[in-house]
Amino acid sequence: MINLKSSDIIYSEHDYDECFEYTDGSGRVPDGNAVGFVSDNGKSLTLFSDITYSKHDHAYWNNYELENDPNRLVLP
Repeated sequence: MINLKSSDIIYSEHDYDECFEYTDGSGRVPDGNAVGFVSDNGKSLTLFSDITYSKHDHAYWNNYELENDPNRLVLP
């Protein structure tokens, strides 16, 4: 049994760390969602089974989310 504390959980922070994606292809993990936990010795990150490191960088995801924003206003 793993004895986790809240400080052991790692959260997605856009533009600060690596980008994370859901393994089912549903997109980038939203800012503030938990993605994994740090090992007891503090030297490794174990991602949750439904999370993976993104193949894309921050610029890709920022542009993708902007293009797909339903509230985006496009001027002629």
